[in-house]
Amino acid sequence: MDQKRPTIAGDEEMAAEKPLQPALQKPPGFRDQQNQPSAPPSGTATLPRRRPRPIHPADKKRRCSFCRVFCCCVCILFAVILLLILIAVAVFFLWYSPKLPVVRLASFKISNFNFSDGKSDDGWSFLSADTTSVLDFRNPNGKLTFYYGDTDVAVILGEKDFETNLESTKVKGFIEKPGNRTAVIVPTTVRKRQVDDPTAKRLQVELKSKKLLVTVTAKTKVGLAVGSRKIVTVGVSLRCGGVILQTLDSKMAQCTIKMLKWIKLRS
Repeated sequence: MDQKRPTIAGDEEMAAEKPLQPALQKPPGFRDQQNQPSAPPSGTATLPRRRPRPIHPADKKRRCSFCRVFCCCVCILFAVILLLILIAVAVFFLWYSPKLPVVRLASFKISNFNFSDGKSDDGWSFLSADTTSVLDFRNPNGKLTFYYGDTDVAVILGEKDFETNLESTKVKGFIEKPGNRTAVIVPTTVRKRQVDDPTAKRLQVELKSKKLLVTVTAKTKVGLAVGSRKIVTVGVSLRCGGVILQTLDSKMAQCTIKMLKWIKLRS
């Protein structure tokens, strides 16, 4: 028997007769677990990403040109300032011809020099002494004035292992006008300075033979001025002498000027 095959028209009629099922609506608050995106880890917040602004070649050229112009301006300004300073210094040296002050240890006298024994067999003695140093300052400049601040002057007797420091003395500052010469008298007094016995014996022997080495040091501030206007002030250290008493009786001892902690000059 032949089976009846459904025709296309019959299929369409049957499909039309079947009612269409309405789509299910999702209730409020429903979340699809399968299609839901993965949540960020706790404690972090996702921020919207901004697309980077493209840098055009014209912007790069403008920035480079601005940097070059700025660097050139700074270099030119620095070179101009340096040139002006060099010109001012050159004019100053040509016009005033500045010279260093001349400082000498003119004389050194000991009016009292005694040792008193300490405790028996302790190996120490006590020095009491009165000395007078004369420092000679001279200004060789014809147009410049030197201003000296308060000066701390110390006296050192002996050398190497037998070197003994006496008390320091403060001397008031003074002004030295162009071409002037000033003698500064520095009295020094020491009482009961503890000295070991070998040093005490050595100092006494050298004092009697006038072979005692004498050194005078000083720390002060020196200002250079044109007329009454100060130009610059710098701290200096003086070291005078390093010669024996016999030499000081016939001539003055030179001094070394040290400034800025590394410049040493003979005055």
